[in-house]
Amino acid sequence: MNQNLLQPEIQEYLRENQNQNFRKISLQKSPFSGVSSSELAHQIKGLQISKFKFPFLNEPEGIYFPPSINLEQASSWATSQYKSEIVKGKSLIDLTAGMGIDSFGFAQKINDVTALERNPELVEISKHNYKILNQNNLNYINSEFEKYFSENPKLKWDVIYLDPSRRIESQRKVILEDLEPNILDWIDEFLLRSETVLIKLSPLLDLKSTIEKIPQIQEIYIIAVKNEVKELLIICKKDLNSNPKIKAVNLESNQPDFEFNWNEESATNSTFSEPQKFIYEPSASILKSGAFKLIGEKFNLKKIHVNSHLYTSNELIKSFPGKIFEVIEELKNPKKEIEKQAFHLLVKNYPLNTEAVRKKYKIKEGIEQTLIFTQSNSGKHILLAKRVRNLMP
Repeated sequence: MNQNLLQPEIQEYLRENQNQNFRKISLQKSPFSGVSSSELAHQIKGLQISKFKFPFLNEPEGIYFPPSINLEQASSWATSQYKSEIVKGKSLIDLTAGMGIDSFGFAQKINDVTALERNPELVEISKHNYKILNQNNLNYINSEFEKYFSENPKLKWDVIYLDPSRRIESQRKVILEDLEPNILDWIDEFLLRSETVLIKLSPLLDLKSTIEKIPQIQEIYIIAVKNEVKELLIICKKDLNSNPKIKAVNLESNQPDFEFNWNEESATNSTFSEPQKFIYEPSASILKSGAFKLIGEKFNLKKIHVNSHLYTSNELIKSFPGKIFEVIEELKNPKKEIEKQAFHLLVKNYPLNTEAVRKKYKIKEGIEQTLIFTQSNSGKHILLAKRVRNLMP
């Protein structure tokens, strides 16, 4: 941590140049002794990332931004705030704190938060930042959790939180056994020290396999932000449970959450129909949940095809958690009717993918109208539609 970056004149320079191209600044000669141009560029990059990802670090002067990999791997403030709402207690330990965005979020709700981080430089940076933010109930400690557990065999907390590493030699791991730490090896120890264990996992993990391998899961949260799935959260307690609650959430949207129990999906049957007046595409978090039959039953919708994951009705269901399109007409001569025009494309369960469809019909990118390429049980359909805009995220 280069303390020179905290000098008032350098902080003023960073604020004045926070909207500049940080790559260009890295190639220029530094106007300050003791601080390189690459260090200035990195702090400006941090200001630019924090403005949208965790704005509480963008506002005060004197914040020191860690290396880029920590900025990229850190949770967003939106997801951190959500995590702080789904656990209760007076004490929490974050076993894999990183730059501490989640720890800071928990500290807004929980009286005593301990954050463990094995990188000493990152601990120094985070201690500095949270001192500036006057977050006095957040205790940052430079230690690996295995060592900390060994040195404190009797310590317990109301909540244990961890975000296992999913990067080994630059490869993203999507198998539980390949995460670090291995949750399967540690879950019993965690549950001896806490009533509640909250674990952040990769959205790429298979839900069925995860539930089978960790029978203590009580709740699963699939968190999307503006319809992009960002996190898979599991809450574990001592009791065994083969039917956890699943909650699909789309933050920063006007869409409602979708909640069900795992076994409900397998006990549900779909009904099918040709495309009707309205077409529904579930939010990304619902699609990740696998509730392909249940979403239709809950909202009294017909499914277009078993593999399409598109739904239809003649009456508008305003509360549907996803995108809604109103069909204008079905196109019978698409080559003549759409070639070289501009459309948004929705391609589901169609012989060609989106790129191939756009190339075949020479379709330009557009937003005013949508073309839906899909198929029902009776065959392929090309539907001209418009978005029901006020229901979109």
